[in-house]
Parts: sequence; C-alpha cells; structure tokens
Amino acid sequence: MDLGFGNTNQSVGSAAANTLLRATQAQEAAIASEISKYDALLESNDSELEKLRERRLAQMKAAQSQKAKWLEAGHGVYSDLSSGHDIAKAFFEAAKKSNRMVVHFHRPTTRQCDVFHAALEQLAPRHPETRFVKINVEGCDDVREGGSGVGAKYLVEKLGIVVMPTLLIVKDRKAHHQVRGFDELGGKDDFTVNELAYVLGGHEALTRKDEEEVEPAFVTGGERGIEGVNSLRMMFGGSGVRRGGYDDFDDDE
Repeated sequence: MDLGFGNTNQSVGSAAANTLLRATQAQEAAIASEISKYDALLESNDSELEKLRERRLAQMKAAQSQKAKWLEAGHGVYSDLSSGHDIAKAFFEAAKKSNRMVVHFHRPTTRQCDVFHAALEQLAPRHPETRFVKINVEGCDDVREGGSGVGAKYLVEKLGIVVMPTLLIVKDRKAHHQVRGFDELGGKDDFTVNELAYVLGGHEALTRKDEEEVEPAFVTGGERGIEGVNSLRMMFGGSGVRRGGYDDFDDDE
C-alpha cells in the first residue's frame, strides 16, 4: 500500500525495519543460548561441573597463549612498515608472521587516508587476531640507494595498488582483497569504526564482535543509497572479489 511517501522512502523504511528485525532476532537467539547454558549447569552434577571448569580453564590458557604470540608478532597496535630502508622486505616478513593482516597504503598528502588512520588505530587493539600496518607510498619513485621509495614502488606495482587510500587484506600470505577508497563504505568518509569492521569482517580480515555484526545502512539500502549495497555484497562473493595483481608471496621475496 502506497502511503504517499514515494517508492524510494518506502524502500528505505523497509530496509531499516528489516535491519532492526535482524538485530532483535540475533539478540534473542543469544539470550536463548545463554539461558540454555545456565539450564544445563543447573542440571549438572559436581563431576560434570568440574570437567566443565577444567575445559574452560584450558580454553582460557590457550586463548591467552595465542594472544601473547600475536602481540609478539606486532599485533594489537597500528604500526608503520615504512620506517625502515627496505619496505618490501618488512612487508613480506610481516606477512609470514601473521595469518591475517590489513595493510593501509597511504599518502600523507591525501586527506582521505587520515580517515582510515583514525579508524585503524582503534581497530588494532580491539582485534589482536589481525595485524594492522601502514605503508607510506609518498615518493615511491625515489628508488635511489637509500631513497624513500625503496621497496614501496615494488609493492605498489606487484600488488596492483592504484587508489589512495587502499586497504590490502592479506590472508595466509596471500593478497586476498583490496578495499579501494570508500566505495565499499557507502562512498562517504563518515562511516563508523564498527561499519569498517563489518566490511573487513565480510572479507575475513578479522573476526567481528557482537557490536560489529549489525549491517550498516549502506549495506541494507538505507540513507546512503542502494549503489553501495550491490557492490559490497557482490564483492563478498567469489567472482566479484577485487584482488591485487599477485595472489601469493614467494618465500625469498
């Protein structure tokens, strides 16, 4: 039934309502799951509770050990790989140590890069399972010995970096996907950190937390328009994923 607001506004309202419904259903499912766990605990005997406690302690110790390994490998902070003389070597060494890595190729003179800097600074400590780094490509044509572009030019050409800013997602030492500019974020720079996490999680760059699971408006067809919806969902699939020029890294690079 047409309420007189036009098809566009009705579509936006329907999309918003669907988003709210999905979020509510997810919360209800989580609550039901927790209640089931408590019910099981109440019905357990002392022996079962002790086994449960031992399993939980083992899981906590394993998680803490894994987190310590991640932090040792440079996770938990948004670090700069451009500080050394051989940027390419630093990149490949980092990729070998981390199963998941988000690499921000940036240029100080490009204002849009600052938006990603601010968001990644927050995501790095929130997601220790992923390493977040940045590479400055300013002056990458300066390939003289000791020049600022040593290694950067090689990476830009090998990985097919053509847009500033670009977030390169590396998984298991392979160039998995590129987020070029803000196209996947509704085409604007006012996205939230949770919205960026949602997009990165869709490409398996990180494990989304509960607050990052809600679909942003630009995915559901909200106020930022439908165009961003289609591009985001297509690229989460197989054939639509935009990749760098090379998928794998050689050990001797």
